[in-house]
Amino acid sequence: MDKKEPQIIKPYSEDNIVAHAGKVGGRRNLREIVIHADEGEYEFWYLVKKPSKSVLRAIAAEEAKKDKANTDTIQNLMLGCVLEGDKEAYEHDGAIYTQLLQKTSELIKQAKGDLKKL
Repeated sequence: MDKKEPQIIKPYSEDNIVAHAGKVGGRRNLREIVIHADEGEYEFWYLVKKPSKSVLRAIAAEEAKKDKANTDTIQNLMLGCVLEGDKEAYEHDGAIYTQLLQKTSELIKQAKGDLKKL
């Protein structure tokens, strides 16, 4: 049985990427997230920006509330990093929504630092 090529849903172009790069400090702050859905039948492409310092501060402030932390607020802050892609897909498909949040939150952990003794 031949595997069928997935339908690629990528509603943005290189021009969109260039335009967003100019607003977020360059291409180095942009990433593409590809989510495979419906057993590989579809590929949903999203253009996201790395969370900025202000987004991280807002998330930290919300998480500091402990018991009263609003997960919806945190998720909305993370989804604010999504610049392009099929919004309707993640609004109506929980699996896509979850993957998008997970992959966006991974962007926070990508930078690494070293601590060296003098």
